[in-house]
Amino acid sequence: MAPPRYGDVPTSSLPVGIGFLPVLSANLLPLAGVLWFGWDPETLLAVYVLELLLLFPLSGVKALFAGRPPTSSREGGVFSLSDNDLVDKRGSVTVHERLPPVYPRNVPFATAVVSGGAWVGVFLLAPLSEVVSVLDVLARPEAVVSVAALVVGQAGETAATFLRRDRYAERSPYALVEIPARQAMFLACLLFVVILGGATVALTGFVFVKLLFEWSGFRAEQGGGRLTSWLSGPDSDATRDEVAVPDGHPSVTIDADRRAVVAAAVWRAVTTTGPFYVTMAAMVWIGGTAFVVEGTPSLAVWVGFGLFGLCLLAFMLVGDIVESVLASGWLTYRRFGDRLVVHDRLTNEPQWAAAIGDLRDAEIVATRPTDRYLGTRTIAATVGWGDDETERTLGPVADAEAFVDAFGLPVESTGLPPLDRRFVGAAVASVVLTAAGVVAVVATPLGPSTSWLLALFLFPAFAIVPKGFWKLAHS
Repeated sequence: MAPPRYGDVPTSSLPVGIGFLPVLSANLLPLAGVLWFGWDPETLLAVYVLELLLLFPLSGVKALFAGRPPTSSREGGVFSLSDNDLVDKRGSVTVHERLPPVYPRNVPFATAVVSGGAWVGVFLLAPLSEVVSVLDVLARPEAVVSVAALVVGQAGETAATFLRRDRYAERSPYALVEIPARQAMFLACLLFVVILGGATVALTGFVFVKLLFEWSGFRAEQGGGRLTSWLSGPDSDATRDEVAVPDGHPSVTIDADRRAVVAAAVWRAVTTTGPFYVTMAAMVWIGGTAFVVEGTPSLAVWVGFGLFGLCLLAFMLVGDIVESVLASGWLTYRRFGDRLVVHDRLTNEPQWAAAIGDLRDAEIVATRPTDRYLGTRTIAATVGWGDDETERTLGPVADAEAFVDAFGLPVESTGLPPLDRRFVGAAVASVVLTAAGVVAVVATPLGPSTSWLLALFLFPAFAIVPKGFWKLAHS
């Protein structure tokens, strides 16, 4: 018999309570460790902290399948992605017939919850390290089994969810990524209470409250009622109007240059967000190393967390690049009469449309070195009027002259102004001098003993000077 496709299993065939049984059983297992294995409160708490940290990536996977668009206001949550262009992407992609469609607009939420989970872990491990060694907990086989059971229980519930009809169709990615973050805040608040209590009654109460909120989040994902609306995450009633596409065939079709899109994404990740990611990954490395063991960490611990920090850095950089490529790598600009329709070939959905006459204040973006090197051009323009007015970036395109003529853009010249070599030299010199200064302060007796920490915190600021000179080179 052929395997079931996504949506083939009717909702009524699986009672709601049955889906929660794996999570319930997994959460009761650590409590059994207290009753039969003589665990202390700190060990139980460490198990739940490790489980929560491992659930951040799982929540990121869930967020990819959320069918409802996020609300326009996302400032009230732990994660804020209001400035990410990919969040407005329309359409979805089918990865496998047994899974719900994946929405590219949800990728920023998935990457944010995974990288944010590592940062949250530092704040959870900090107070936990005052009373217990996490490595000592991981050395106990029963504790490892409990953590694995908790994660498997959550993963089993998620896998069952994927096979049920429209389970995530009415969920917002913002809500799904907020659930573990808010649970982490709740766990941090109860951290000292449970440690100070130390009694089996206090531990049982902690497990009961944790199960209460597990059930609340589970019911929220089913579309049912909530016991605690805050911990279940914000819901979304946002809808998006369809883009009106004229009938017939377009008279002009021009694709964005994907090679230039990828190159620009890499450049942006390295020069703009990369310095912040380096600092964040390094702090996770240093903080994690300091908080998981008592006393001086061994070389193996330093190397292990160093590799974890490098993986985290790579994940954040690749996530930024993937988001930028998904946002504009498959765009096609089509002209239907007097209208411009921007279509995405990956999701096969129109993204936005505007009258040709509504495109104004267009100019070539001169500060992209990738356009200068590859010969492509990116155009910034104002679209719409009044409340609908917005700034749009068109391209990059390989043939800027044809693009400007095809869509009647008021651009005087598609050429790039010559660079002021004085400021280019100043930008390069500032990079060299900054690198030499950091090495001199950190690796030589010229700096104080804490200079490497100071250099680490100031690392994002080091990129401001060369970027400023680079902008001046185009003015």
